[in-house]
Amino acid sequence: MKILILGCGSIGSRHALNLKKLGVKEIILCDLDEKRVNQLGKKLGIKKIFTNYKIAVEEIPDISAALICIPTKFHIEPSIFLARKKIHLFIEKPLSHNLKNMKILKNIVQENKIKIMMGNVYFFDDGFNKIKSMVEKNRIGKIFHASYLQGQYLPDWHPKMDYKTEYSARKDMGGGSLLTLTSHSFYVLEWILDEIKTIHGEWVGRKGSLDIDVDDTAFFLFETKNGIIIESHNDFLSRVHQHKLIIEGEKGRLEYDFAIKKINILLKNKKPIIINTIKDDNDRFLREMKYFLKLISTKNQLDKNLKLDKGIHFLQLMKKTLQRL
Repeated sequence: MKILILGCGSIGSRHALNLKKLGVKEIILCDLDEKRVNQLGKKLGIKKIFTNYKIAVEEIPDISAALICIPTKFHIEPSIFLARKKIHLFIEKPLSHNLKNMKILKNIVQENKIKIMMGNVYFFDDGFNKIKSMVEKNRIGKIFHASYLQGQYLPDWHPKMDYKTEYSARKDMGGGSLLTLTSHSFYVLEWILDEIKTIHGEWVGRKGSLDIDVDDTAFFLFETKNGIIIESHNDFLSRVHQHKLIIEGEKGRLEYDFAIKKINILLKNKKPIIINTIKDDNDRFLREMKYFLKLISTKNQLDKNLKLDKGIHFLQLMKKTLQRL
């Protein structure tokens, strides 16, 4: 099996390392930054290195799958090219920064019968899976509302780099808190709770002094198909990292603090239950790649929460907001 990794930044490098751990012997690296791709190749002992994905496919025509790990704004063009070559795809979230050429991509995927998986690493997180299981088992009864709170100071993400040059901070690359963070929480909320159908309110813009040209804060009030009300808060400004999902039901409350990997189960007239979850930050990424490899090498069906339609659904709901930004 030959896997092409398009984009050798933080996430592309992680996936390359994990693919090696999972026994993939033929990994092809591609990045416009020649220095970066060569450094990663040398570090991992990968000799097939390119700065142009079209040349990579031309020279290595039997590539099985490709991982799209480049900035959001540039996802679709190479995805369409690779899909036409009948190469299976893994696309990091969000799918894109708008809906342009989405129908073209979807049609090619269907015509060529390739598998395309959206990146959603929290789908493979131990804590979120435990929370989902509790919801499915009716642990807190009927769910009324939920809150998803996610915030971390952008310069702290990659302390050794200039945050202003990274894609998250740049409009020309499809950055911003809405695309970078809210997309993650949106997928998690739909997977664990219910399909989001309505946006009742929003505030997306810049509140801090990071000197960036994208939104640093995104607040939303959602309603799901079955009437669950959700408040979503994502920002680049929180000096103390927070990442929590709180679900309120008729019997009590579930709280998952992703930052410290701890679940609290709070039921009326009962002693709180605390569950510690897996703290290895790479575990969920490793599970994600293992799932993708199994998907493309077997007849297994892709979970609906990881399908292309999920990425399109997010962009459809956010269409007006993204146009305004």
